[in-house]
Amino acid sequence: KMSVLLALITSSVAFRASAPRCSRPRVARPPACFEAIAKTSQPHGPPSETDSAALATASPAPALQPREVVATMLHALHRSNRGTGGYEAALRFISPTHQYRADFERSGKYSASFARYLRQPHKASLLGWDEYRWDGDTTLIQGEAYQQTSVRASADATWTSVRWLLTSKEVEGSGASQWMVEAVFVDEPDDAELAAVEPLAPLEEPERRQIFAQLDTDESGAISPESFVGVVASLGFPREQAEALAAATDTDGDGAITFGEFSALLSKVNQQASAAGSFARLVTDGVRATADAAQSPHDVVTKVLRALRDEPPYPLYGAEVAIRYCSPTNPAAQLTPATFATYLDEPHYAILTQWDEVEE
Repeated sequence: KMSVLLALITSSVAFRASAPRCSRPRVARPPACFEAIAKTSQPHGPPSETDSAALATASPAPALQPREVVATMLHALHRSNRGTGGYEAALRFISPTHQYRADFERSGKYSASFARYLRQPHKASLLGWDEYRWDGDTTLIQGEAYQQTSVRASADATWTSVRWLLTSKEVEGSGASQWMVEAVFVDEPDDAELAAVEPLAPLEEPERRQIFAQLDTDESGAISPESFVGVVASLGFPREQAEALAAATDTDGDGAITFGEFSALLSKVNQQASAAGSFARLVTDGVRATADAAQSPHDVVTKVLRALRDEPPYPLYGAEVAIRYCSPTNPAAQLTPATFATYLDEPHYAILTQWDEVEE
């Protein structure tokens, strides 16, 4: 029987094999205004005339990095560009799987429903900002990019958190891929609020020792950094990120990762903004998914629906259970419970939390 860790690696490799491959395309560089903005860390003001004019020809391209895509989206959604091609530019960068992209593909114009979507109260800050800033570096995991930003309506206003999820989509017939926006999450809970939420329980010590033993192939009582990097990279992490994680896990710097150091890494399962947290969650979810594998599809569906509908034992319990049962290839599997819960606020998902009867 395949071990939990090998199952994780096999699943990840299968996903990566079908994912678009990034390559260095022979295309023009993005407009200089967006490229320059993506490289600076200080707050940025509202779109200039040059920025707004660049939206007319702005389109996804393999040369565009995630930050350049986000900068373009922020400018496109700014209130000053409504009615002047801004919304059309934004829709060109939205993933083909998004609900409003199909309407745009048919007509070449944004729909009334898309305009209503943007007028929802929790989306107001995306249209009314006058300053935005980058919050942290871009995180790349398994063909996805996560970028945190903050926006505010004036220099003395409170910052609002905006988190962007981008996915790498293949350019048909080219063999290259380009970044497109899969989802935007506005005003997520900050670290203090998340700390007050019941965390995802880390693995018990026997489970951690089982995983450690699978990596300690020579039974020396330690894992070599090289072996650890290979495992982390096989799960879809960029090699540079895997090497940095190995160095951070080897806290005493002796060139070997002991069980204590590995156990400390797995305890970071709720630190979703870090590579350590993402790795710990992948392993934790993999172990629990294996334990849940004996359940029938009916049992899984019933358990998720009940968790989303019933009175929760603690905040975000339903979202936590739903994430646990997501397919590894589903982008939702990488979200925090707080982020996943924002999906449930959308009108078309409300039935998942408000149903009274289920017909089989």
